[in-house]
Amino acid sequence: MIVIDKKSKVTIIQQIVQELEERIRSGLLKTNTKLPSIRSLSKEIGVSPMTVVTAYENLEHKGLIIKIHGKGSFVADFERTWLTHSELSEDKQIPTSNPDWHDEIQDYVTRSGYVQRVMMTRELGIKNMAIAALHHRFLPTQAIFDSFSGSLKGDYSVLSKYPPIEGDSALIEEMIEYLKTKDVGASHDEIFVTSGSQAAIHLVAETFIGHGDVVVVESPTFPGAIDVFKNRGAIVLEVPMGQQGLRADKLLTICEKYPVKLVYTMSSYQNPTGITMELPIMQELLVLAKEHGFIILEDDSWSDIYFGKLERPIKGLDTNGHVIHVAGMSKVLGPSFRLSIVVCNRIFKEKLIAAKSNIDSGSPLLNQSMLVPYLNSLKHLQHLTWVRHKLKDLKERSYAKLKEVLPSNVKVSSPNGGLVFWLTFPYSFDCKQLYYYLLQEKRITFLLGENCYSSIRGKNQMRLCYSYLEEDVMMKCIEDIGEAVQRILKNI
Repeated sequence: MIVIDKKSKVTIIQQIVQELEERIRSGLLKTNTKLPSIRSLSKEIGVSPMTVVTAYENLEHKGLIIKIHGKGSFVADFERTWLTHSELSEDKQIPTSNPDWHDEIQDYVTRSGYVQRVMMTRELGIKNMAIAALHHRFLPTQAIFDSFSGSLKGDYSVLSKYPPIEGDSALIEEMIEYLKTKDVGASHDEIFVTSGSQAAIHLVAETFIGHGDVVVVESPTFPGAIDVFKNRGAIVLEVPMGQQGLRADKLLTICEKYPVKLVYTMSSYQNPTGITMELPIMQELLVLAKEHGFIILEDDSWSDIYFGKLERPIKGLDTNGHVIHVAGMSKVLGPSFRLSIVVCNRIFKEKLIAAKSNIDSGSPLLNQSMLVPYLNSLKHLQHLTWVRHKLKDLKERSYAKLKEVLPSNVKVSSPNGGLVFWLTFPYSFDCKQLYYYLLQEKRITFLLGENCYSSIRGKNQMRLCYSYLEEDVMMKCIEDIGEAVQRILKNI
């Protein structure tokens, strides 16, 4: 069934096209499958027949469906129809004299949340509560530069070389020691460096995920991962989050029905909910991975930012090499470094390094070298203790402010780590209306919840970061959000 959000800013025609296109490209709708008739689909989703006609025409123009007079519309073999279409319909070819021809070139990039996550952050004067990052006052930038400068002793020859594809050996040595504090053991042939966690997710997908493969994600989850998997043509299925982590019982149901290739999870302070996976769920997940033969991609970008006890990752329990662990280094050290460490089985590493050599031939050596003398130093350990204390206090103050200004029926998460709050409003509340009002009237932006789902969900949810702005600015933003919510509720 196609689910349509009639309050969405995306047109109904675009929603129908997007839903059917994703199902066709992912393989859920096979070649030669007959689509619902115009009459039946319009009745099912409550729209006019002409709306469905226009959507089907758009799909036909993309080469995804074929209309057969008197029989209906069928899924085309779209990987082979481009030549037939270009030969038979010269009017559909892209004229090079068309000034808008760039926009008409077919691409294969899913960017469901790109505009809102990236483009809006470029505007000057925006008070950004969407980005999950630390304000520069919390970053150890000066200490890292001082440590690096002192370690060079005037010899810059180390920076005149191409970086090894797997990463600088000195940085890897430091990361091996660092990971031991989290009960993750790794040898040199099981670890390598990438240019950030997003790059690591993309590399894993590029290596192991192909058209029609089944990928399971938490619901909700990190929007960047959803886009990566969809770009690979994967069938993306969702498992809801419980208070102990992802619902292992729901994952089992999926595994019994579909050949799951990979499960993407954030075990510590999950983005965006802030939920931490408890030990029994980790153990169940590893059992399922062994029984059904899937990869677990563990995205660990947040575990350094804890307010209680250190949370251990799934990789620390992995005895069969099912887990590919991505340890992000940017959240606490600084996003400008764009470095993450990947820990995985030796055979997995060989395949991933082969793919990485085709993409970037190694992450920037300067960024890696700068971190080597700082990691695991006394300054590093002192900074981690200090920033956790400061962020815990800030989180508690901002949480109290949110509870003060928002109606009692709005649920606000209060995680024991990470940088964000997850807000859930009554189902009738449309966060897009709030988003555009705040953007236009107050120059405030946040992450819409619907970007955190693969399906059409989350219209009444949003994510707020409390650590990126100066505290007084952030608190004023929360007040403005509360006033805007009350204004909108009066008009519902």
